[in-house]
Amino acid sequence: MSASEEPQTSESEDATTLEPQLEATNSQINYTEPQVGLKPIQTSCLDPKGDLCIDVGMRPARSFTVCLRTLARVSPFWDKMLYGDFMESKKPHPQDDSLEWTVKLPEDNPTAMALLLSIIHGRFDVVPGYEDLLYVRDLYDISVITDKYDMACVLQPWARGWLRSTLYLTELIGESLRDQYCYKRLWISWALGDKANFEEIAKIMLLTSCTSIRDSNKIYDIIERTRLDIIEELLAPFYKIIEGLITNDKTLCKKHKKKNHRDSCLPSMLGTSIQSLHSVGLWPIPQPAEIPWSVLILSDKLKSVKMEGKGYTDVEDGHVYKCCQGPALQVEIERVLKSIPSLLTEGHECHLECQARKSGI
Repeated sequence: MSASEEPQTSESEDATTLEPQLEATNSQINYTEPQVGLKPIQTSCLDPKGDLCIDVGMRPARSFTVCLRTLARVSPFWDKMLYGDFMESKKPHPQDDSLEWTVKLPEDNPTAMALLLSIIHGRFDVVPGYEDLLYVRDLYDISVITDKYDMACVLQPWARGWLRSTLYLTELIGESLRDQYCYKRLWISWALGDKANFEEIAKIMLLTSCTSIRDSNKIYDIIERTRLDIIEELLAPFYKIIEGLITNDKTLCKKHKKKNHRDSCLPSMLGTSIQSLHSVGLWPIPQPAEIPWSVLILSDKLKSVKMEGKGYTDVEDGHVYKCCQGPALQVEIERVLKSIPSLLTEGHECHLECQARKSGI
């Protein structure tokens, strides 16, 4: 799964709406506010005896003095990069100790990297607590780096709490279903191995996405294919009824044995159906790939479509009969929405289980 293709969007998340937590102490109540969001870590020298300098980000880059052995112990990626055949593993001028060994990481987020480097160097005083509230963007930036350098294991003491607080905070500020947050929450779940949340968000994206999702990961291909399959299944009974009305399918009329009624019922039902479909932008009925709305919006439009003939009064029993396809269509729409298959492949499940073991969730 690629995190680099996530669309750049401006975010405005206001923490002032958070209610302070109440903390009871003897006979009085004190107000204590949780830390909200990931605070910039000012410390650059994480190890006074460090033998490696890491420049993170650009314009300007932040430099961190670290212990290369510590990095290698917590990350197989760092171990290979610093002690393998990578360019970064070659210390410039090994005979001259006055020159710093520097590794440049211009694409990484300095704030998130500072947090992870602080964790592995034992600087827990600058790490948010288990119950502190993190924005989606904060945990997203952190999980991008842990995935890139295979470091999910360093989050074991905090991962479960931060996942819970992130979900709470996005719901609190009303951002949980916005596209950019669904994308980031899906990535966070992927990187940390939260299978239940991953599957839930994938289904939300399936139901609420209005256009194709473009990403290199196969989960998005599955979401898009399943979205088109569901749209096709939702439209199928409407295609069938329209075709039956055009070809004068007498089974669509309750009183089809009475020719006089049938001859007026079916044409009137066809006219009503076309007019109703046109009013919601579905006439002529488009192909699934041409639908510009989400599955949920489309289903609401289809539920509002009227497919009924004009009424007929039976002279024998005095009852008024009106042929209507609406109730059967409503049942079919609900059936389709309730029968959405799992979006996870065996490969997805294996990856998520592996990441869950690393992150400890």
